[in-house]
Amino acid sequence: MANQGWSSLPIATENLHQVLAVTNVLKISDDTIRRVMVIMDNEMKLGMSRHDNQRRQSSLQMENTYVRFLLDGTEEGRYMALDLGGTNFRIILIEMKAGKIVNETFNLFTIPEAVLCGNSNQVFDYLADSIEVFLTDNQLLDENIPLGFTFSFPMEQKSLDSGYLVTWTKSFRVTGGVGEDAVQNLKDAIQRRGGFSVNIVAILNDTTGTLMAGSYLDHQCQIGMILGTGSNASYVENLENIDKWTDPIDDPKQVLIDLEWGAFGDNGVLDFMKSEYDFEVNKKSNHVNSFTFEKLFSGMYMGEVVRLILLKLIKERLMFKGQTTDKITKDWQFTTKCISDIMADTENDSRQTRHVIEEFDLGHVTSDDDVAIVKYLCYLVSVRAAKLIAAGLAVLITHIKKEQMTIAVDGSMYEHHPTLAKMIKDELHMLCPNTQAKFILAKDGSGRGAAFVAAVACKQSQLTHTNVYKQS
Repeated sequence: MANQGWSSLPIATENLHQVLAVTNVLKISDDTIRRVMVIMDNEMKLGMSRHDNQRRQSSLQMENTYVRFLLDGTEEGRYMALDLGGTNFRIILIEMKAGKIVNETFNLFTIPEAVLCGNSNQVFDYLADSIEVFLTDNQLLDENIPLGFTFSFPMEQKSLDSGYLVTWTKSFRVTGGVGEDAVQNLKDAIQRRGGFSVNIVAILNDTTGTLMAGSYLDHQCQIGMILGTGSNASYVENLENIDKWTDPIDDPKQVLIDLEWGAFGDNGVLDFMKSEYDFEVNKKSNHVNSFTFEKLFSGMYMGEVVRLILLKLIKERLMFKGQTTDKITKDWQFTTKCISDIMADTENDSRQTRHVIEEFDLGHVTSDDDVAIVKYLCYLVSVRAAKLIAAGLAVLITHIKKEQMTIAVDGSMYEHHPTLAKMIKDELHMLCPNTQAKFILAKDGSGRGAAFVAAVACKQSQLTHTNVYKQS
């Protein structure tokens, strides 16, 4: 299936041209991709402007993570991570020697429902209690181990160890805490427990953690990308490109930037390339007019685009004899897992596709042409995803300006879609033929990645103190 051409749909039906007229909306021309790249580059520059009015025009946050170093193989010592991404969270301890993990311990904790519906102090009190339990169980109460805090909620960072909550999301129906520093709230909760010894040196999100996890696996890693239910990317930016940078431009002349690229286009700059089905998906989503870019390809939304097109073809009696079922007419039921299963088929083997069709109670009205159209739709939406993702990565590569680099990726969609990884790599090579880009799967960026950020935070602190001493 992956070798099928853009204009090729192997069906014998006399309705071929009508089918193609409906499905062609998923095709993106090279000119459109180039235009998306130019727009993204402009949005990035606006997002890095020193002027507030220009930054507000951009749909990209271009968040300064304040992480200046990557791992280089010299890391020594013990580092902790608090990974808060949902109802279940982890506390992790790693020990590093010569840049390698030699010991690792973790505990999993679950936040009670009463805390999820309480106030923010209750959340941070529960986190502090859990840290104390972990330290006690591992006989570390007096060690003052550096800790990296993965806080997977929208926040505005003001320094490496401060992040101000924008809003609670997911299953957190918490009152309070918005506009407050999550690190300070955690420190206050620790003080309420009696002030046990732990050193919170950094706050980050999972995308920054993915880049750091990639840096552990490959020291040439320059980009981290999440490609699962949603999508985001971070990369190593040169300080001279950041107009809003107010600190000294000293070595290393770089910092990790979190794009929050899922929101790229929230200001309307991508409306020119969106199909009627993309607009419909947006209207039905939980976050209308937000996360525009990721709605075009991420795991939460890609299957729904295919379902809407299938309904259009059924309504026009171009598929399944014009018959629908309760399952296929129900929103969000055709998932990206369905696409991944279908894309595992080959040109001459359609067993997975037929199985998915049968799950929607359409097997009794399915023709060979129907099977071919479903496969083709999943192929088209996958290629569109690969092109858009590659376009975003290509813009980052032009900022990094290195001939070789590694891109670390985490997320269920990247991991489980059978052809997407190769599609992205091939599309990126066409856009950046002079850059040798290597992709690696870097799992657990939110966990290990936070501990790695704690390690480089200690290095940054030591260098800052050294520079201050030299200047004095």
